[in-house]
This record gives sequence, C-alpha cells and structure tokens, in this order.
Amino acid sequence: MFSFAILVSILTFTSCRASNVSFCDDFQANFDVKTVIGSWYVVAIIPGNLFPDKDIACYMVEFSETDGAGLKWLVNRTLDSDEANVTKSIHGIIIRQRYHSEHPFDVWSQTVDGVSGCFEQVISLDADTSDLNKALSQEANMQLHVIGNDKDPFLLQILWGKMVSAVVYRKGKEVTLEELKPVYELLSKLRGHQRLPRICKKHHREPILLH
Repeated sequence: MFSFAILVSILTFTSCRASNVSFCDDFQANFDVKTVIGSWYVVAIIPGNLFPDKDIACYMVEFSETDGAGLKWLVNRTLDSDEANVTKSIHGIIIRQRYHSEHPFDVWSQTVDGVSGCFEQVISLDADTSDLNKALSQEANMQLHVIGNDKDPFLLQILWGKMVSAVVYRKGKEVTLEELKPVYELLSKLRGHQRLPRICKKHHREPILLH
C-alpha cells in the first residue's frame, strides 16, 4: 500500500513550474470558489509516468478561503527578509488546503490572474506545530476544475509534476472507473493521453470536524 503521506509530499513539492512555462498552461477552468469550499475525499489519482504500480491509501482534505492579510502575516513571520518579499505579490482569492493525513498539514495557494481556477502555492506548514520556522515556501501551481452536477460533483486538481498528473476528489468515499470517465476524458483533452485512474483502496480515519 502506497502511503498517501508520501504522495502528498510528491504533490506539493515536485510540481514546480518551469520558468519558461505559463501558469497552468493557460487552461481556463470551470471554477467557482464557493463550490470548492468544504470537505472532500480523495477518491483517485491519475498517475504520471513515474508513479509506481502500487495501491494507494487516501484521506480527507478541507478547502477553505482565507484573506491576503492572514497569509502575509504568516509569510512575514516564517521566511527571511529576502523571501518575505513574496508578500508584495499576495493577492486575490487564497485557498488553504488542510490534508488530514497521518501528519496533518496545510498548504496555502493564491489565484493566478487571468487563468481561471489556477493557483500558485505560497507556503505549507504542519498543522500540529506552532513553529513557523518549519514552514516551507512553495512555487508549485495547480488548477481546480469542478466536473458534473451540483448534487454530486467531482473536483479535479491538475498538477504539473512527473509523479501525479491529477488528484480526484468527491464528497463521498466511493467511486468507480465508469464514474471517473468524464474526469479522465477532460484531463486527456487538456493534456493528451493519460494513464488510467488509480482508485483509493482505503481511507485513513477522518478527524472530528468542529464548525
């Protein structure tokens, strides 16, 4: 069983954008931030060329919207003076993803102007630590697409790494290959031929959420 904690490290730290490549390849997503906010289960991944032929265990991810002031505060107290200049470019919609893995952590990303659904990761930090010096700055980008009807949509997170092409989320834990067909077809239309989706074989125990 391939640990999704390892997979998350792959998702967040190896999908960096090359300097000569446009953000999210200029794809325009069907994206509405209000639809994305909330708790989702990872139900499948679409593996990249280097992903190993192993089953995966998945878990829940919370998407929430935050403001630029809060993110700037975190960056200013985390990064050194040179890196902290990134706060000057923090703007627009900012999404925090909380990954409820064996070791929960958060990733903050900001919108990219002119490219719908495209986000550039800014910083990540373990959710169970108050030591901001352990935070990591990010330069990866992702794009979020909402697929399907309002009652039971899929959330497709496209990545630009070599291990994972995309992560597929749903409000429930169960999914079949047939149900994933529209997701797979969209990704293939945007980025060419893809490996078949890898459905999660088990889910880690989700936390008790207090709202």
